[in-house]
Amino acid sequence: MQKKIIALAIAAAFSAPAFADTTVYGVVDAAVANISASGMKGDTLVLSSGLAGSRLGVKSSEDLSNGMKVGAVLEYAVDLTQPAGAITSATATGTNGSGIGNARQEMVSLSGDFGTVAAGYLQTAAYDFDAKFDPAFGSIASPLANTTKGGGFLTGGSATTLARAPRALAYISPDLSGLTVAVNYSTDTATQGTGLLLQADTNGSLGKTSATLLAATYSGVQNLAVGVVYAATNSTAYGNTATVNSATEYAFGASYDLTVAKLFATYQSNSLATQVGSANTAVSLSATAPVGPGTIGLTYAKNTMNHNATTGADVSSLDTSASGVTLGWFQPLSKTTTFYAAYSTMSQGADTQSYSVDNNVLGGAAALANGTGSNAVAVGLNKKF
Repeated sequence: MQKKIIALAIAAAFSAPAFADTTVYGVVDAAVANISASGMKGDTLVLSSGLAGSRLGVKSSEDLSNGMKVGAVLEYAVDLTQPAGAITSATATGTNGSGIGNARQEMVSLSGDFGTVAAGYLQTAAYDFDAKFDPAFGSIASPLANTTKGGGFLTGGSATTLARAPRALAYISPDLSGLTVAVNYSTDTATQGTGLLLQADTNGSLGKTSATLLAATYSGVQNLAVGVVYAATNSTAYGNTATVNSATEYAFGASYDLTVAKLFATYQSNSLATQVGSANTAVSLSATAPVGPGTIGLTYAKNTMNHNATTGADVSSLDTSASGVTLGWFQPLSKTTTFYAAYSTMSQGADTQSYSVDNNVLGGAAALANGTGSNAVAVGLNKKF
């Protein structure tokens, strides 16, 4: 009740009509982590969003006629360690940490017996795939995210991730006897400019990059869930030279609940239109198990890089792989509060300086020497409301 009163007060302050059902929600998450790396002095820091991204959001829904419902979500990331600038609007002129990079999702949707259609800045089918098949998803200690963000993967935690998409449309089917299908389309993935005629590269070319994601998840068999995501980006350029390469990716995931433990596995394969050599791949294996009042989780992930994520050049003869392991303990203190502790380690090949347990803290993974590793120990508190 208190949440709804606050939400209605916010709506009134902006002279907007109150929705039939409006709720303020959020996650407040902070951790103390000691992070070290080969050849670098370790340090202990307070970090925001250790287990899950801290956020503040407002969501509303309203029943329409004929069984249809309209919904809206405005959700923004919050950095607990910063004195200001924690929440900003999505201006489409920023990068990660400001502007659109600070928005988690901003969308309006219409749902009914036909399923759901949505438009805006969306969490995509790739986001849903990661959340379902990577139990460490959203944390600073996810080996899958840490081994894909440096490799140009479209899904996972990569720098070019399509887990969230601007200027996007989505359709999600209703549950079809355990099968759910989703189609996402981003009309322009660029975070700057406003479309085809205003998106110019340094050579003066005009163009844009669109993205398509197709996904299916099946959970019609007891204790078993399987999923697949296909993601593709396509560049259109006019004038001089196209500067963005097209790419495609397949991701497969599965989970099985044994009651005494739940098992997870994923496989991703990424290809560039300009690449030479085999596709880049990444795999992960995870398990969670209840132990006493808490839960223990173990995740392993490894990538195999056969081509340069930017140029497409063949690097299969080099040792460019990376792998990581995370062991975590999760102790619920109440229905909305969780204490957690985790140990995470990563190692990279002799020709690799792109991966670490936390690129932001270590000043960018390129600061690490080739063939080195990094480690992190963290404890934290996650509070939902």
